[in-house]
Amino acid sequence: MVSILKKLELEPYRASRVAPELRDRSVEDVTEAIREKVLETHAELVMAARMSREKRSEMVSLVSELIVSCDLYVGRLTRRDLAERIVQELCGLGPIDEFLDDPAVTEIMVNGPHEVFVERNGVLEKTDVRFSSDAHVLDIINRVVGSVGRRVDKSSPYVDARLPDGSRVNAVVPPLSLNGPVLTIRRFPERYSHLKELVSVGTLPAFMASFLQECVACKLDIVISGGSGSGKTTTLNVLANSFGQDERIIVIEDSSEIRVVGHHVVHLETRPENVEGKGLVTVRDLLRNALRMRPDRIVIGECRGKETFDLITAMNTGHEGCLSTVHANSSKDCIARLTGMALMSEESVPLNVLESWIGSALDLIVHMRKHPGGARVVSEVAIVGLDEACIQVARVYVHEEGIVVQELPGWFLSKVGQERAERLSDALFGEAKGR
Repeated sequence: MVSILKKLELEPYRASRVAPELRDRSVEDVTEAIREKVLETHAELVMAARMSREKRSEMVSLVSELIVSCDLYVGRLTRRDLAERIVQELCGLGPIDEFLDDPAVTEIMVNGPHEVFVERNGVLEKTDVRFSSDAHVLDIINRVVGSVGRRVDKSSPYVDARLPDGSRVNAVVPPLSLNGPVLTIRRFPERYSHLKELVSVGTLPAFMASFLQECVACKLDIVISGGSGSGKTTTLNVLANSFGQDERIIVIEDSSEIRVVGHHVVHLETRPENVEGKGLVTVRDLLRNALRMRPDRIVIGECRGKETFDLITAMNTGHEGCLSTVHANSSKDCIARLTGMALMSEESVPLNVLESWIGSALDLIVHMRKHPGGARVVSEVAIVGLDEACIQVARVYVHEEGIVVQELPGWFLSKVGQERAERLSDALFGEAKGR
């Protein structure tokens, strides 16, 4: 005997016990009716399905049964289509949920209820997807941020959060946004763990990968610069996975994105203030605490403010091999950005002294760039140091030209020491000559 669910899988369902004018309802009406029933009896499954896409199939089967038992109908939709639409609303991100299953989509941008863009294969395109109202968008936003203990409302009209798969989420709501609720999701569909993977996708050549590998092994302090979406976090993640297995690593982020596999690693995440305006924990707070945790390496997801001063101080006080990212237009501009952000700390340090600290602390800048076609590449690699108390930035690699120096300058060699200088020179020039 064929079960009713099996029969309905084979052909579009049609309710029969109720008059057509009563059966033919909107998706929204049916979704609301199913929502109440599901939350009454299967609330735990709903929460599990929100956290795990593997649980979605169970939810689809459950919702399918409820559709049949309640004799619900929506014109032009099969029972399976309707069940999937309802599950998207209950457990997923509604109309944009489909984009989370598309590995080519790296960015989802909702500019109010009636305008949705995606970046697919590095190219921006407008979609036909729509939300029903501002309230619909706001419901999806609150579902995302609520799952990580964040909130968004008129008193706190913007927020950063993340999805269970690590995707970065930013939301802005009225009165700050005049378009209605705005949602931006940056996805990381491919998580690279090794430099050879970046070589395979054309991010950098093999000889430069070997050089960066040696820079990490020599415990150089490295900053990865670039614009939004240029691949900074991906490159940071790969370099962090090059650390030694016996090293204790402290990772500090606003929103957890970095995945360091198989290491002695501690992840720390900032916390926003609560409704009473208390409980705020910043990157600077976490960094200062991390210095008391016996770190071998410190990784900061992004320097964007006062914490820059503390990172520079840490680099100058024996904490070698630190990693971070910063928004900048070039390797030279990166120094100006670091200086400006360090000055935000309001520490009474003269500008010339601060610049000398940066020159002494920072060893390497890896600058990322996103090309018009969508490709992310290592655009520049520059060494940093001091020469007669003046900060120096010298490019050793440019994407369009390859290696642009014949040898490492003396001021850099004296900074890193003879042993490390020899290792770095062999890695840079030896690999480049052998390519």
